[in-house]
Amino acid sequence: MKQPIEQLEEIPAAPKRSIRGRLRRIERVGLRHAHKFIVRRFVNLREVRRHAVGWLLLLIALTAGTIWQAGVSSRAYTTPVASEGGVYTEGVFGSIDTVSPLYAATPAERSASRLLFANLLTYDEHNDLVGELVQNWQIDATGKIYTIKLKANAKWQDDLPVTADDVVFTFNLIKDADTRSPLYASWRNIGVEKVDDTTVRFTLPVTYAGFLNSLVIGVLPYHILKGVHPTEMRTNAYNRAPKVANGSFQFQDLTSVDNNKEHYLVRMTANPSYVMGKPKLTGFQLHAYKDSEDMPAAFTSQEVAGLNNASLSQIGRLGNKENYVRTDSPLYNGVYAFLKTDSPFFTDVQVRQALQSATDQQSILKLFNSKVEALTGPLLPGQIGYRTDVVQPGVNLERARQLLDAAGWTLGPNGKRQKNGEPLKLRVVTVNSGSYPTVAEEVMREWAQIGVEFDSLVVKAEDVQQNIIIPRAYDVLIYEVAIGRDSDVYAYWHSSQASSVGLNLSNYKSPKVDDELDSARTRLDPTLREAKYKLFVQQWVNEVPAIALYRPALSYVQNKNVATFKERPLVDATDRYYNVRFWAAEHEQQRPTR
Repeated sequence: MKQPIEQLEEIPAAPKRSIRGRLRRIERVGLRHAHKFIVRRFVNLREVRRHAVGWLLLLIALTAGTIWQAGVSSRAYTTPVASEGGVYTEGVFGSIDTVSPLYAATPAERSASRLLFANLLTYDEHNDLVGELVQNWQIDATGKIYTIKLKANAKWQDDLPVTADDVVFTFNLIKDADTRSPLYASWRNIGVEKVDDTTVRFTLPVTYAGFLNSLVIGVLPYHILKGVHPTEMRTNAYNRAPKVANGSFQFQDLTSVDNNKEHYLVRMTANPSYVMGKPKLTGFQLHAYKDSEDMPAAFTSQEVAGLNNASLSQIGRLGNKENYVRTDSPLYNGVYAFLKTDSPFFTDVQVRQALQSATDQQSILKLFNSKVEALTGPLLPGQIGYRTDVVQPGVNLERARQLLDAAGWTLGPNGKRQKNGEPLKLRVVTVNSGSYPTVAEEVMREWAQIGVEFDSLVVKAEDVQQNIIIPRAYDVLIYEVAIGRDSDVYAYWHSSQASSVGLNLSNYKSPKVDDELDSARTRLDPTLREAKYKLFVQQWVNEVPAIALYRPALSYVQNKNVATFKERPLVDATDRYYNVRFWAAEHEQQRPTR
């Protein structure tokens, strides 16, 4: 049995050779014991350390995994919600001379008016009509009498109730030519009367199926403005400083931010008595820019947290896409190339058909990275009478050339069209806002392929009505019109509207179309209305009073830390405010309650 070296007994003397042998054996035994009790213990110590480090790393990994799992679980069981408080800042295009619902016209004016004044009716998230100030409504059997009942909790910001007097007062102002409201023509023949303090009756001269959509409008306070004469209403200070209103926000002030008056700021505070509920925001600031090119810099400098209706060029200047969120909400609008049918170039329908066949709609859609939708005619999908079987033809350059040849517009040696020595040179006009100039350039590029020449003009948005539309100073007008939720497009295609004060921008006159539009708007039965509108669509596609280009979308850009509306189709750009009471200047995470 081997013993530790310290337990060896004294060894008796032995011969020299024997002693050396024993010494070697003792040395070997000592080395074995040293390896066993010193070296191996040292190795064991290293093993212990290695195992300890391993367990420590495993513990760290388990802890990290637990934290990660908790984060995932938190995200799975929490949702971003609008935090209370904060001031939201939004940038919009246009000047602000008024915020009155009777006069608001520019995008900036209409945005401010919508925030400051509640509408009688509004559109919900499904674009169905619901009451805002109105509790309910009734329609009589003739379709000529509409009766509305106001909500009991509808109040002005001075705590007085919104009454029938306010409604009657507002529409009587609109119906008075001295008020000079652009809504005058639509309301002049409609009777408005008070039934009781909360009930109003509207009497129409003829049945009008789409009348309820006309009640998406704000009202003015009778007790504040009753002493103002209609001739003085347009210039009254209330239009720029409505201290008493009834919208989701209360007016605070309207100021010019720069000396050139190119940038205005409307400051508002939350209205605690708003009929739909107090907003979560404490305030709303609307920055209005007369020059749309100022808007990208305002966003990147964080002067505003959101940009309304950002154009392609503006979005391109915002930098890294990771820094913002973009939504594109289809509008119930249409962008058309309106062909002035009484222009010498367009009296022959073949010329209009030729331009239609030369228009490559898909190339136009690509300009927007397919963020807008194709437009196939005068109506939109989902509207009564919309047709998928009758749409304007797609691009066909060969057909376009043949149509021009048949119309007598021959191709000269310079590659341009002429007839009796006169060039086919069209005056093409559009506005300098949004993406219209880019679209106009693309349309002219496409038409140039069939030999058309151009005298193009881009005008300021504030000048287009007076200088272009009223005198019809164009051959082609590339312009956007509001089609609306209802299929009634009488204003744009009926011959009675082909005048300097009408909106028939093509000066289109067709007895068949007039009859179909007249009949459709006076029918309450959806089946009968559909039949009439389908005939209208067929006639419109055949006669080409305009070329449908695209259905625009409201491109809204916002910072990632704010909460606003969700992307959805909008009847009007101001319908982005349909849930403004839930907007927030920042997000917070919250577990849902059980």
